[in-house]
Amino acid sequence: MSIQDRREREKEQRRNDILKAAEKLFLSREYDNVSMNDIAREVELSKATIYLYFENKEELFFAIVLQGTEILNSMIRNAVKKAKTGIDKVSKFRMAYHEFNRDYADYIRIYNYFQSRRFELAYNTPDTSRERSKSLSGGEKSSGTSEYLKKIHGLRGERFSIMCNSVQEGISDGTIRPDVNPAEAAVLLSSISKSMSDIPPDHEKLLEKQGIDREKFVLDVEDLIRHMIMSYHP
Repeated sequence: MSIQDRREREKEQRRNDILKAAEKLFLSREYDNVSMNDIAREVELSKATIYLYFENKEELFFAIVLQGTEILNSMIRNAVKKAKTGIDKVSKFRMAYHEFNRDYADYIRIYNYFQSRRFELAYNTPDTSRERSKSLSGGEKSSGTSEYLKKIHGLRGERFSIMCNSVQEGISDGTIRPDVNPAEAAVLLSSISKSMSDIPPDHEKLLEKQGIDREKFVLDVEDLIRHMIMSYHP
């Protein structure tokens, strides 16, 4: 192995170590309770070294959000592939989303925070970029739209396309009603999936009194959605 190859490998390992430390902290604490100093201590590197790899805390947070988003998209792709009809693909998509909510709850928490008003996630104008710079902790500067953010948006778009295509396929194969608009259905189902990851405690207690746990509720909602969009043949 050449010296250059060894240096590249060491650099990649250090970057991975930083990400691992940041992931541990962001998944266990609120965003504002994590600082670059905390991450530096966790990974046992100087803060200056971390800045060689990541421009600021926001970029590191986006990198962790991206990791969770890649897991989610992979689960959805694999699940949808196994279905043969359009309506079954819609169901597989939603169940994969539920499994991610169940198995990666911490990633869902930080993804929901990522989508909150804490960050400017749309196309940035010079004015909004300046406002973001002011909001960053520790005097950090905003990097505008980072590569991590672009990839997250790309994966979000992929999920939307998968759902739209699944609905369209269901219309074509006759398993979904022809009057269902694929884009409208995708937005609705996406909103429902997001809400299902954050059921208010009082609603959960109400369901428990009816003998309905979270798993049963998810299946019941899935059955309801299926009947809402499915095509009925005489």
